[in-house]
Amino acid sequence: MLLLWLMLISLLLVCTGLAAGKAYGKKWSPHLNALDGLLYLLGFAYVRGVHDLQVEVEDGALDDLGGPMIVVCNHTAGVDPIVVSMSVPTRIRWMMADDMRLPWMQWFWNWVGVIFIARNRHGRTGMRHARKHLADGGVIGIFPEGRIERPAQRLLPFAPGIGVLVQRSGARVLPVIVEGTPTEAKTAWDSLWMRSATRVRVMRPIDYKDSGKGNAEIAKDLHERYERWTGWASKGPALKPEADPEELLAFDENGARRQIA
Repeated sequence: MLLLWLMLISLLLVCTGLAAGKAYGKKWSPHLNALDGLLYLLGFAYVRGVHDLQVEVEDGALDDLGGPMIVVCNHTAGVDPIVVSMSVPTRIRWMMADDMRLPWMQWFWNWVGVIFIARNRHGRTGMRHARKHLADGGVIGIFPEGRIERPAQRLLPFAPGIGVLVQRSGARVLPVIVEGTPTEAKTAWDSLWMRSATRVRVMRPIDYKDSGKGNAEIAKDLHERYERWTGWASKGPALKPEADPEELLAFDENGARRQIA
């Protein structure tokens, strides 16, 4: 009898996963399988139930999500990658600082394809993985501020490395704005368990390929767009224009810059 119940539950989970994958993955290519569909269904329940996620999409923003594409997002809390992934119907491989990796979650990091970047000279390995994924027509997610905004609703400078990555890959940029997350969380992980009223705005993709802008100009242009979209003030000076892509995550947990050589 127990075996029968286990078989019935397994069948129910598979069917639910397939149905969720078909419903959620309408714009996905390739389509979501049963496991992906089930996990995304659970993720959808989480972001709606815990964070009351509301998504606003600019006209035409999701019409073409083909890569190479870089999802650029301001960084408000540790939950940001989850709410953005549940708002943009394509597989995003997020770039994440290596010191945030939890060994017991390795199965999850592997499933979502996180690209870990060391906050030192070894970060170049992760950047090579990111550039290869873009060259293969993939989508990566980046927080160009390099750390969580503190205080809340104060934009930090965008690292010129985002401009280098855009230029070298020829990828379009999909800007995403996040607000309303649990900014009072003491750590990035705390925000996962705190209730919020999160709002995600997805803007139309930007193609800098023929813009004639340099690395620092692309970063500056993106930063200025976020200032207009959010109406938030900025905090801190701009980073040096000759920065490499590795400087995207060149901050320690306390917000101090670490040199990447």
